[in-house]
Amino acid sequence: FLLFAFKYLTWGLFAAFMVYTMIVMSTHGTIWLHRYGSHYAYRFSHPIWRFITQNLVIKTVPEEIYIVSHHVHHARSDEPGDPYNAVAGFWYCMLAEFNHQRIAEDFDETDYKRVARYMEHTGVKINTYEQYQKYGSITHPLYVVGITLFNWALWGTIFFLIGGPGLVCAMFGAAMFWFMLVRAFNYTGHGGGHVKHQEGVDYDRRNLSINQTRPGLFSGEWHNNHHLYPNSARAGFLPYQIDLAWIYIYLLHKIGGVSSYNDSKDKFMQKYREANQVAKLAKPIKILETVEGKEEKEKVPA
Repeated sequence: FLLFAFKYLTWGLFAAFMVYTMIVMSTHGTIWLHRYGSHYAYRFSHPIWRFITQNLVIKTVPEEIYIVSHHVHHARSDEPGDPYNAVAGFWYCMLAEFNHQRIAEDFDETDYKRVARYMEHTGVKINTYEQYQKYGSITHPLYVVGITLFNWALWGTIFFLIGGPGLVCAMFGAAMFWFMLVRAFNYTGHGGGHVKHQEGVDYDRRNLSINQTRPGLFSGEWHNNHHLYPNSARAGFLPYQIDLAWIYIYLLHKIGGVSSYNDSKDKFMQKYREANQVAKLAKPIKILETVEGKEEKEKVPA
């Protein structure tokens, strides 16, 4: 990042930096870590497609760190114990892994296997209980190091061939920038700890999650919709809610890379959107009936 900022910075590389960190990295996080890793919202037809999707961008966040804490987040959204509790403040969210990502030394084998099941579909190398006691992680450390080095070597080579060392520094700097700032999303995506729901936009009032335009358009993170239907491969339900992550999943399904997926748009439209429209249409009718009834009553002679 420093090399990019002080040696290779140009307007072209800056534009590439912003697109990669704000759109490419963000969308991939939604596709791989969020909808597949955490919620298993779709299925790959073959492990090769899973491997390709896993490595579509520069690797930053180990699957284990994201997935396990995300399950806790949904179980305790905006409550004590939520690792991304926006009510606790900005820095609480930014330092989530330091506040909550501790090694559970008192895990028995049954509890460990329950948590490890959250990771089985991702294809990572999962430790045995004995290995967990030794390493303190669900994923074997050699696998994490190996897949990360492979990924970095792959993308370093690709970017070097395309644009030389300047592009390499720009793209790896962009990946690091996303890695640092992604923690802020659960703070802003939950209203900064305050109730900021908008009528006709945010239908889930069980938590503080809201639908934001920038994260929605740039990465498909229509967060209030997601909390309504967390296992849906699509979160952009309304016409203006473009969902880049869903577009990737849908296109991969069309070419045979995804065998099945969950899509909750129809459920959302029937339960929330259409019901809301009917309610809005019913209000003027009731007002008209009231006015007409009053007029008829006034016509009746005393």
